[in-house]
Amino acid sequence: MSFQLSLSTESVASAYPDEPLFVAPDASVGEVLQLLRAQRNGSALICDNSAAHSSSSDASSNNGKPASGKLLGIFTERDALRLMASGGNMDQEVAAVMSKDPVCLQADTKVSSAIHTMSEGGYRHLPILNNDGMPTGMATVYGIMHFLVDHFPQTIYNLPPKPSAGPVDREGA
Repeated sequence: MSFQLSLSTESVASAYPDEPLFVAPDASVGEVLQLLRAQRNGSALICDNSAAHSSSSDASSNNGKPASGKLLGIFTERDALRLMASGGNMDQEVAAVMSKDPVCLQADTKVSSAIHTMSEGGYRHLPILNNDGMPTGMATVYGIMHFLVDHFPQTIYNLPPKPSAGPVDREGA
């Protein structure tokens, strides 16, 4: 299958999406950061309390699976850096610092469209929703790069270090 055809026919669900990490909106930023570190994850989905619950030792829910509930926002490592740079309080609720109403992808969104959305918006993590609007995965730049390398090794591995670089001087001058 050709490079462009595969990008326009394969869904983002096949591009190695991460299992999302779900947290309650009342979890503290410190708890969420500990979970992100422990799970080696760069983002967490904030769902209403019917989808996630928080305890003093664990802000995740149902082993990472939402029971039901609406996606309220996303908290990423960029949100954490922004908070730390401003000297923010790590004990405040994650709902206060999350990115509200994040851009989302549908499970049947094509890889080419996901790449375009991530590129245009500067996103590194995008929630993937099923037909009922429930989060089922997390599209990441790493997952999409893994997909590209797996499906198009000849194209990827044969690229020069700087594909757009050309000669500085005109040849023969």
